[in-house]
Amino acid sequence: MNVPSVFKRDYMQTAIMIAAVILAVLVFWYGLSFVFGTDNPVLAVASGSMEPVLYKGDLIVVEGIQNLSDIYAAPHDADPPGDIVVYQGRQLIVHRVIDKKNATDGSITFIFHGDANTPGVNEQVNEDQIVGRYVGFKIPLLGHIALFFDSFEMKVAFIALWIVILVIVELAPSIKKRLNRGSNGERL
Repeated sequence: MNVPSVFKRDYMQTAIMIAAVILAVLVFWYGLSFVFGTDNPVLAVASGSMEPVLYKGDLIVVEGIQNLSDIYAAPHDADPPGDIVVYQGRQLIVHRVIDKKNATDGSITFIFHGDANTPGVNEQVNEDQIVGRYVGFKIPLLGHIALFFDSFEMKVAFIALWIVILVIVELAPSIKKRLNRGSNGERL
């Protein structure tokens, strides 16, 4: 068996196609991460706390922040309103910076508030929890897909389902061909 004939087999073509798709997704994700300067360049909004600016299920683009003192802090009704920033809490949270405080050691503490949250319900966040800033670009509703697959089990199940579908699609013609040869009295 020579190498070119191995690549002509259906199962090998399927494996190559799966590897190519996985590689393309990884290159796309890490490319976005590099361009936007953050590990989370695209994020699904997980709650309605930022309505009417951002709705649950919006897919947003996030940029890294090189100098945290550049973050603008102001309430949502100010002109202009404060920056919408992503920070690490129990999960990634998207809220507006309404105030910031400089500590004597040079660190910055940010005060966050969701536009739709009850007034006075604020979060204090240390600078090391800041992930990035919303750049103003969103795709409505597309984030619901990411939210649906938020758990690790759903991600694994989804990937497994696609692999099974690809294998079936790729192998079905050769199985059908073998079955047809067998029904015509030819040797299997």
